[in-house]
Parts: sequence; structure tokens; C-alpha cells
Amino acid sequence: MSMRVLGLDPGTAAFGWGVVDAGGARPVHVAHGALRTAAALTLGERLTILRDGITGLIGQHKPERIAIERIFSQSNVQSAVAIGAVRGVALLIAADHQIEVVEATPSELKRAIAGEGRATKTAVTKAITKLLALQVAPTPDDAADALALALWGAGARKMEHRSGSSRLDRSASAAAAAESGFDRAVRAALRAGRS
Repeated sequence: MSMRVLGLDPGTAAFGWGVVDAGGARPVHVAHGALRTAAALTLGERLTILRDGITGLIGQHKPERIAIERIFSQSNVQSAVAIGAVRGVALLIAADHQIEVVEATPSELKRAIAGEGRATKTAVTKAITKLLALQVAPTPDDAADALALALWGAGARKMEHRSGSSRLDRSASAAAAAESGFDRAVRAALRAGRS
């Protein structure tokens, strides 16, 4: 059964997005890009632009699931507050459209896509380029990260932590990190790409 997933990589200056169709023999790239806002704008003005952009993406691509990055730790408090506000807008829009949301920490995402929780951005981009059979690596980095989230979200149907969960404790993190069939399929696809 096919499922369309919209991956969202929240940011105020550049908000990455990527769409994949999953359910066939391998996931299929649909589109990717980044919504941009000017640094001179207030946070409220930036959120308005991003709200309209995300709403437009949902209207255009009609995803059945949204995969978004969870803020796991952030040393820059000001940045964390802004990203939290952007995430809140995205989550509200998803709720308004009754779209299921799944969330991944950066390490969960890297482990599922590149096979290592501390993988570099380059390794993740290389992995999604192979997994989606793209001729060139997706740019900008925010869009590449969003495509990785969409790929992860396509395999996250059985994951229990959903948007709004405040109980992502160590046991939940351990369960999420356990290898799934999707993880094995990703590794097999990467091995096939090397041969």
C-alpha cells in the first residue's frame, strides 16, 4: 500500500522539506526544497511565511504522514526557542489537516538512514541519494535532511512516539533505536549500491 510522506526539517532561515512515496519495492522521490525567510523579519513574520509555505506544500502534495525532527538537545537557547516555535506551527498545521505526525531525534534518523547514529551530514546525503536513486545529491542541506526524515517516516508506521508525546524517555529511545525491517532494507539497498 502506497504512502506519501512529507519530511520537515524546521528552521527559521531555511525550512527544509522533502516528499517521498513509499510502499513499493523502493521509495520514490517526489520533490524537495526549502522555504526561506529573511533575517530582517520578525519571528512572527517568519512564522507567517512558513505557515503559508507548509500549508501550500500540504495542499500540493497531499501527504498521509509528516515526519519532523524532534529537538533532542540544543545548547543555543535562542535558536531552540525559534525552532520550537517553527515546529509548533508545523505541528498545528498537521493537526488542522488531520495528518499523522512521527518525530525522530537526529541520532535516530542518522542510524536509520546511514546506519550510524553519529553519521555526518555527508554520509546521510550520500545514503539518501542512493536510496532514492537520484542523479545528483539533493540541495540545500535542509532539503536533504527533510528527505532523510521522509524516508525515515515511511518506515516509522509502528513507532510509538507520535507528535505531542512528552514521554520520550530512555526506554522509548532504546525501543526506537532497535533495528527494524526498514533499517535492514536501507542497509541492503546501500550494500547493493556499492556493488
